[in-house]
Amino acid sequence: MPTFDLRMQHTSLQFSDPAAQQHHDVEALFTEGHNFPIKTGTEAFTGADDNHNREYLLDFASQFNHSINFAGDAWVAVDNTIITKGSKKLEDVFLVSNDEMHTHGTDRIMPTISFEHTKPGVGRITVGSVHYPTKGAKPGDPNHEVNVKCAEKISKWLAKVGHGADLGFVNGDFNMPDRTLDFALGGNFTSMADELKAWQNTGHGPIDGMCSYDRDGRVHAKRFNVLDDSEFKMFSDHFMCRGVWEIWLRKVAR
Repeated sequence: MPTFDLRMQHTSLQFSDPAAQQHHDVEALFTEGHNFPIKTGTEAFTGADDNHNREYLLDFASQFNHSINFAGDAWVAVDNTIITKGSKKLEDVFLVSNDEMHTHGTDRIMPTISFEHTKPGVGRITVGSVHYPTKGAKPGDPNHEVNVKCAEKISKWLAKVGHGADLGFVNGDFNMPDRTLDFALGGNFTSMADELKAWQNTGHGPIDGMCSYDRDGRVHAKRFNVLDDSEFKMFSDHFMCRGVWEIWLRKVAR
């Protein structure tokens, strides 16, 4: 069966870095990420005077012809060259209110971009980006029930956007070690690292990742790489994550 490599990258930025460092990191995402047309990340919320990440993301997304969507502190960007004209849809999925959490921050809202891929046979793809709160990895942790609620809503969303031949993905900073715990918390999505058994430190352990909907039978993890500062210089306290999904192409009517 013919296949297609779908490339993605995820970068958890740092809201408290100086403006020059934030500019460097965002610029690098686009100038060095041309082979990864789907880009996701975190820490681009508004409200902090010293956080310019959203401003820079908007600027470089425009320069590099990407559509971009923000919600909460998360973001998704997609190179317009892989989007079939007229097929794009930007939406937000509300997960939990900041009032429910035991840590300071923002409401957890997942930005998404949905589109028909220009490659015949790939079909419709929807990508979301999430940022789980800290202190929620295990039962008994203050934010564990909050993270369970996030995972449940993401699972429900994936079942909707991944229905039939459509494909759904969710990337993020999950703030729990992927090697020993489940990003989905019993839900219906699996990380690329779990599928490949290729867990790597993303800056604070294996807590960032890229996941596919379990019922997307045309999707298989092919490669997952984490680039530390010696390979991809970032001022953020997280490392660059890059991955490749192998997509089995559908037959296209002629």
